[in-house]
Amino acid sequence: MASSSTKSTKQQYEQASYWVSLLHDRNCTPQQQLVFQAWLSQSPQNQHAYQEVEALWQEMGGLEALAKPQLEAARLYLSNSSSKRRWQPAQSLAIAASILLLVIAVPFVRLILDNGIYHTAKGGRTHIQLSDGTRIDLNTDSEIKVAYTFFERKVRLERGEALFTVTHDADKPFEVAASNGFIRDIGTQFNVYKQADKVAVTVLEGEVSVSYQQAKTRQNLMAGMQLIYRQNGQNQLANNDGNIQDVAAWRDGQIIFKSQRLETVLEQLSRYHSVQLNVGNAKLAALKVSGSFPTENLDLALNTIAASLPVQFIHQGTSDMVLVAPSKRK
Repeated sequence: MASSSTKSTKQQYEQASYWVSLLHDRNCTPQQQLVFQAWLSQSPQNQHAYQEVEALWQEMGGLEALAKPQLEAARLYLSNSSSKRRWQPAQSLAIAASILLLVIAVPFVRLILDNGIYHTAKGGRTHIQLSDGTRIDLNTDSEIKVAYTFFERKVRLERGEALFTVTHDADKPFEVAASNGFIRDIGTQFNVYKQADKVAVTVLEGEVSVSYQQAKTRQNLMAGMQLIYRQNGQNQLANNDGNIQDVAAWRDGQIIFKSQRLETVLEQLSRYHSVQLNVGNAKLAALKVSGSFPTENLDLALNTIAASLPVQFIHQGTSDMVLVAPSKRK
């Protein structure tokens, strides 16, 4: 779930929009500034909302200069209003600017409401539906940080694995940072799996471009392709079209292996459970495993493996299991 320590509400962003427009009015009174300071000190969420909207104002170069005709129209509307309430000129200007700011900023407000940290526990899965239509599925023990601005959409994969189904917007690029690399959407669905020493980028649909510290240029990946880039500068490019959908089987609670080493299979199963799975010797570790296994039922997965290979699993304490060759009967 998203971190809520500084997450502001839509109402707070609307209030912040009013204060930004009012404070940029040269006729803002000292009394209004005191009221603003009181509002600002009410909560960290108010402060966060104000900082975001003020940054938007600065990025847009000031609304009055950007949209002078619209502001003039708003002022005229307010001056001709049939409302019985009589607004002072300074109030009218502030309200007009606030109206315009809200009109322009509403899409931005919706986007930055998505900003925050999202994570899953070991064995958990979740998905985040962002306001721009993009969906992010998070696998077990994973964490991302969403940081949208008015001009760009950025996500950092701090750990674990995520599947991105991106709503493309050429004016607001979508980029995922993972370790020392950056994956940019070109209209696509892609999976990013970050491990201690490497990151695997797999494209299910569409196209992405990938850049990483050791590469001189960006590398484009089409659907069915996978790129693994490592901390030591080595990378591996593969066309994985035959089983590309297997990479995302974890969304349905399954993990699929095709002739994988047993030690690799156990390492992947361990991601979903608070149990350390160890291999007794190198000969057993090299045994090959194929099949589909549930991520939520470790006993079933291990019993299936033991039924097809000459191995058995022995508990060692409460959080460790070791794989050994079956004992011979006398």
